Amino acid sequence: MKKQPALSWLIPLTGILALIVAGVGLFWQNGGGPFPFITLHGETVQMSGQGIYAYDTYFKAPIFRGTDAVTLFVGIPLLLAAALLYRRGSLRGGILLAGVLSYFLYNSASMALGVAYNNLFLVYTAYFSASLFAFGLACRSIDLQVLSSHVSAGLPRRGIAVLMFVSGLALMAAWLIDIVAALVQGRVPAIASYTTEVTYAIDLGIITPLTVLAGIQILRRAPVSYLLAPIMLILLAIIGLVVAAQTVSQSLAGITLSVGEFIGKAGSFMTLAGFAAWLLVRFFRSLSEARPVQPKPGRTKSIPA
Repeated sequence: MKKQPALSWLIPLTGILALIVAGVGLFWQNGGGPFPFITLHGETVQMSGQGIYAYDTYFKAPIFRGTDAVTLFVGIPLLLAAALLYRRGSLRGGILLAGVLSYFLYNSASMALGVAYNNLFLVYTAYFSASLFAFGLACRSIDLQVLSSHVSAGLPRRGIAVLMFVSGLALMAAWLIDIVAALVQGRVPAIASYTTEVTYAIDLGIITPLTVLAGIQILRRAPVSYLLAPIMLILLAIIGLVVAAQTVSQSLAGITLSVGEFIGKAGSFMTLAGFAAWLLVRFFRSLSEARPVQPKPGRTKSIPA
């Protein structure tokens, strides 16, 4: 791997900013209560009224707190472990670091662009910036040609490709149904007090194309696929935990999902995350840390005709 010196401070900075964001979001309460709000589209919705998410809706605030719990208790420990392995020169550690940073980038973009403006806005922005540059440098530190030479023939390429394609289709189905149904009915999707839904844009505009690209490239055995595929597997696995935590957080707040909503969105994402975690283990098992054995140079004897 090509060590990137800037990561020595970008990784701690990302972790510290994530700790502040998740800690405040999860534990700070100001004693307020829900209040009604009339949206730009003339709908009346309930706002949270508590903590840093006081001006987010009563439906969305528990979602953010569930995400904060995963960031605090899973994401940050994973980031520390991956950073230690990366410093030791571990190839698996470098890939794990890039994958975990992809989650922090996804999370920070969602916070900076999707949460109602609050006193942590500058922290969200710094978090987004640090994780963006850290992710880019972590990916750049891995030599794709060297990486491809460390992947064994036993890698379940077809299984990974199928999961990538199914995940992309699942994201499209989950969000396009909401958007298209609203268009057909001449209304806006259920965005409540928000001017738009950032998750729609990120998932449909970035995550879905990347999953499809990863599936195509790994079937072609392209060197870039051996970095892109595990990154997407790590992201999918963590997002599955996030969806589970969000569902629990909403339930604690008295918000229950219908059977159709749970199966169609929460349940399907958690199932895909389980397969992603299993395939990620298979990927790391097929990845050798040792340098591939090269044939020793020597003279070859000519065979008389």
